[in-house]
Amino acid sequence: MDSFDLTFLDARGTRIVTYLVFAVLLTLPIWLVKYPPLIDYPNHLARAFVLHHLNDPNYEFGHFYAPDWGPNPYFLADFLIQVFQRFVGIYAAGRLLLTLCILAMPFSLAFFLRRANPSSGYLALWGFAVAYNPNFLMGFISFELSIALCFVVVGVWLDYLRTNKEKYFVLSLALAMLLFLAHLGGFAMAGVAVLLYTFFTFGFGRRLIRAGLLFVPGALMFLHAKLHGWSGRELDYKSWIFIHKLRHMFVPFKVYSHSVEVLTLLALLITIIYFRRRHECLRLQSAWLPVIAAILVIHWILPDTYGDLGFVDYRFCIFAFLFALAIPSFSGSRTVPILLVCGVFFVHLFQVGSYFASEQPHLERLATDFEYIPRNSLVLAYTSRGNNMPWEKQDDMHFWGYGVIDRGWITPSLFHQNGVQPLQLRVPLYADGDQYGDGLQQHKYSLEEIQKNYDYLWTSNTDYLEPYLAKIGKPILSQGEVEIFGLHTRHHLRKIGP
Repeated sequence: MDSFDLTFLDARGTRIVTYLVFAVLLTLPIWLVKYPPLIDYPNHLARAFVLHHLNDPNYEFGHFYAPDWGPNPYFLADFLIQVFQRFVGIYAAGRLLLTLCILAMPFSLAFFLRRANPSSGYLALWGFAVAYNPNFLMGFISFELSIALCFVVVGVWLDYLRTNKEKYFVLSLALAMLLFLAHLGGFAMAGVAVLLYTFFTFGFGRRLIRAGLLFVPGALMFLHAKLHGWSGRELDYKSWIFIHKLRHMFVPFKVYSHSVEVLTLLALLITIIYFRRRHECLRLQSAWLPVIAAILVIHWILPDTYGDLGFVDYRFCIFAFLFALAIPSFSGSRTVPILLVCGVFFVHLFQVGSYFASEQPHLERLATDFEYIPRNSLVLAYTSRGNNMPWEKQDDMHFWGYGVIDRGWITPSLFHQNGVQPLQLRVPLYADGDQYGDGLQQHKYSLEEIQKNYDYLWTSNTDYLEPYLAKIGKPILSQGEVEIFGLHTRHHLRKIGP
């Protein structure tokens, strides 16, 4: 295998061409389908649409919603999509944001590796291979942006440590603040990496103090958010389950099937064995080991849920894996590791592209169901996980969000957590924040009040709620997993002031 040498990829021009080709291929699944099947994405897209049309007389959004722009850890993605909407429509703006997210990972990783361990720069190809990780497939757009920004922050900090130039410190400080505005997860991981790497490389001293100063503004913004918007959120250790913690360590390598996950792990194992068998060519950058260990400890300590924010332990192990790519410095032939990662990339890309395409008939059929609910209706959505399928395949869960875009629906089911997203309800809407209908089953609010406050109910995979909902509405559509209830007392024109 070594006779087929791929070290030509180390040439700058060839590497750039390779990255550009991979980048184009990576974005194809996003641009070749009408509805990217990403779980939370329609909800985020609908919120961005509402924010952009609050003063549009063609919609009634301004009567019910208000902007809440502030120093919150979801600001960046929402701000960017507002900028994009000034030039293109909401669907293209959403794809531009997804493109930025999916490309930012490999290119930020390459930026970081060139500073952390230049001889392992070719391992940035793994950024392409795992770009469609479950966090992206779940539609955690802000978090995906924070992964990329984390590695940019750490890379610029390494420039400061190498040169001691003040401009790199100032840039690191500004980027760390921006990282907090992207997502708290990436901000926390950058703090862990910068502080531990600086300590284990230089010990106590001026550099470590300045490393801590990078994260003071973000910490103060989090304290403000905690006091004013997140006060009710606490870690829920009832969601800490050992087998889930173990399983979620492999989240970075998942796509849609266990077989591809196993293939990815096998490619990694062969790469490690290849390096070990040629140990005379291998040197280790051990300063990154404490960083990886700390991230894994955080993964094991934290539960899955923080207040109403779930999938917490989906988030961290991808940072551990990507930082681990800075450890091996290998001077031998890189043909085997390059072929392996390229193989993983094409397998992941094929599976994602195939799944995206295969879901379009199903999602397009769901879109036709919007016609059963008139424009500008008040709609309450109840959705749940169906058929025990993996979470990554529950792409119909928030699909009703396109009804907000296409039909102007008014709904409290949009993401609008106080201190998190820049959208708030101007008019309180009844039964807010009960996606799965748990509060309804626990009789925390009245069926009669739901009937008085809404025109329609959109339900998906919620057969367990039908005995309740049938008391106040008549099913006007029952097709597949979707059932729409009309609430007759609300079938009239309404006018609600600001």
